[in-house]
Amino acid sequence: MDRYRAARCMIALRALSAAAALLAVAPTHAETPTGVLFAGGTVSESSSVYAGAVVSVPGATLGHGFALRGSANAGQYQYDGGPGRIDADYAGGEVALVYQTSGNWGWTNFSAGPRYTHTRLSPADPENDRRGSRWDLGLQTDGALDGPQWRLGWYGSLGPFDGSYQARLQIGRKLNSAGLRIGAESGIQGDPSYTKGSLGGFVAVPVARNFDLQFGAGATEQAGRGARGYGSIALSRIF
Repeated sequence: MDRYRAARCMIALRALSAAAALLAVAPTHAETPTGVLFAGGTVSESSSVYAGAVVSVPGATLGHGFALRGSANAGQYQYDGGPGRIDADYAGGEVALVYQTSGNWGWTNFSAGPRYTHTRLSPADPENDRRGSRWDLGLQTDGALDGPQWRLGWYGSLGPFDGSYQARLQIGRKLNSAGLRIGAESGIQGDPSYTKGSLGGFVAVPVARNFDLQFGAGATEQAGRGARGYGSIALSRIF
């Protein structure tokens, strides 16, 4: 790993540390939760970080009715293009209107809203339509089917105009009543310039009231390249 990429990894770790500190001190209202703070990141041959919040609109509560979501993200990846091996760095954000529904079966969200992304390519690749600044529509769904011993969770995101996509599926076994879970996960992500799949395991740990921490690790492979290891972390705090 060169110094430039190592520096970006350190920046990602510092951003996650700051997000974790903010989530840890955020106030909670367990009687009538109205939102959730979240943050996370992945480190592999590529890296990414994200953070945001879902806040129910007046008259709604977490898991029931409409909400607003705001988030920011950044990362880097590589792909093979016309000029050869290309480094891509991106940063962006989005806001969305979310419809929430939940019950004894679990929960799910559906959302849509504007998404902004700025991508820098080195060397320049004039054939990549994602270079520079772009606006798109962000479509997303996430949720979980919750049983007595197992939980099946999913996440999916699509930019229908620029062709970016991401999907993840998790199945985990509950180990105790406090919420400790261990399981397997798989995912796929990409855009018209690359496709990457992943397969691994995770452990989800409740570290405080309404505060969950999840670690993941496994192997990821980008089309045309060999497999690489990855590590991930995700945090969430209900308020």
